[in-house]
Amino acid sequence: MRACVRSTLVALLLPFLPLTTLHAADAVKAQGYAIYYSAVATDTIPAQVAARHGLRRAADAGVVNISVMRGPDAARGTPVAATVRGAAYTLLGKRIALSFRTVDDAGMVYYLATLHIPRPDTLRFVLTVTPAGAAPIAVDFSRDFP
Repeated sequence: MRACVRSTLVALLLPFLPLTTLHAADAVKAQGYAIYYSAVATDTIPAQVAARHGLRRAADAGVVNISVMRGPDAARGTPVAATVRGAAYTLLGKRIALSFRTVDDAGMVYYLATLHIPRPDTLRFVLTVTPAGAAPIAVDFSRDFP
């Protein structure tokens, strides 16, 4: 069962993550949870995946994808509900508010937020992820958008 959940998670994240970014650095592990994250320009997402999630494909449009797993080895754990809040910041400090929506896809739960990408820039994402019944977990990462 856990192997099935893990393979489903990889299948869901794969369209959002370039293969070069599928490594441990794309997760924050805390309190028995693993929080997986990605941020990409939507023009890198296959058209069929973008359509399924109602995403506009464009070089100046981005999507942030968050997934929360719980378990003794959180990478192969159980998806859990969470609240995700936060913002992105440009190199000049301009704040871009993020509004996350919950996607429940056959038992896999993940959170998507869309944003305008002011290219070229490096965006810093500052998020607070609160798994149901747990303390908030800080998720802070950066992505280059050349």
